[in-house]
Amino acid sequence: MVRLRYEVVGEGPPVVLLNGIFQRLESWDPVLPHLTGFALLRYDMRGQGGSEAPEGAYTPETHAEDLRGLLDRLGWKEAVLVGLSNGGIVAMTLALRAPERVRALVLACTTPYLDVALRAKVESWLHALRAGGGGLRLRVALPWVYGTRFLNAHPELLAEEGLRALLVQAPGERAQESLLLGFLTLEDLRPGLRALGLPALVLYGEEDLLFPQPYALALAQALGARLLALPTGHAAPLEDPLAFARAVRAFLEEVYA
Repeated sequence: MVRLRYEVVGEGPPVVLLNGIFQRLESWDPVLPHLTGFALLRYDMRGQGGSEAPEGAYTPETHAEDLRGLLDRLGWKEAVLVGLSNGGIVAMTLALRAPERVRALVLACTTPYLDVALRAKVESWLHALRAGGGGLRLRVALPWVYGTRFLNAHPELLAEEGLRALLVQAPGERAQESLLLGFLTLEDLRPGLRALGLPALVLYGEEDLLFPQPYALALAQALGARLLALPTGHAAPLEDPLAFARAVRAFLEEVYA
């Protein structure tokens, strides 16, 4: 197991917050005040933030085993997993490999499979990274990550200073490549998900261009899960943390009732 930077805040039933592909655990800061009453574990996956970034592709299976090791270290026998984007894929993968460790799933702005269109989007990020480094990758990615309303309300994100601030928060370029290459190994998870029988909530952003509603619908159908729309793009917890947290909290209170 690699060294992972993590933090547990709060007391109560255990909940894990799983980052999007290039995020740090601080990306959950806007959500935390709205999820009191739970023990919240957030961490940097390998290659992210302060965690180690070894050589090789960081596949969903690798991330899932890292998470299982972290749960063992904390002595958590099970937890609800709340995963955003690639974090949702990691959550599903752990549930398939060790269902006894997962109490329930909240899967936001994510997908259970890769198709030609989604592969083309993610490979464009990889090509941009290789051609022009993290700065070009960021410029290519931003219109896919944030919704139209959020970008129009925050034009400063596209200014040079805003781009530099986002770039500082991103993993190093080698780690970005490892994260993307690992993501691109995703196989169709739907056949396994049908047999899980776990309580699940699937959230999607109405303006999510990266993983639009059909991916969420396919996921909800595979899990027999509730499907709920949020007024956001792909980065739902950052764009509207209150709407995101309200949906998650209502589900957690049902699960732990």
